Amino acid sequence: MFNIKELETILHRYLSCAEFRRTGCRERATILLSNDVDNLRVTQAHNHPPDMWAMERLTFLTALKSAVRTMETATMKKVYETVAENFPVSAMEISFPSIKSTLHRWRKDPKL
Repeated sequence: MFNIKELETILHRYLSCAEFRRTGCRERATILLSNDVDNLRVTQAHNHPPDMWAMERLTFLTALKSAVRTMETATMKKVYETVAENFPVSAMEISFPSIKSTLHRWRKDPKL
């Protein structure tokens, strides 16, 4: 996965590895803004295998954010457990204690 850096010229978008902080990966790529992903040019390769569960974690967090706002009367623990049933791998990686304060923030401030 890539993080889209704020470095954007008129013609190019510069990408870097989303796992940089965790793995120190220096993977870099550029893409012309007028073209699609088929024209992605990798300038530095990844130094780690792909994270097969990254999309599930992202989907889990998105589902948690939605659920915490719609299940207004439920406790944070109940919201977490309800969503975690559908994402067992992500729930093992993102425990309730580690996400509890974020859940409160999401419920308190709908703009986040």
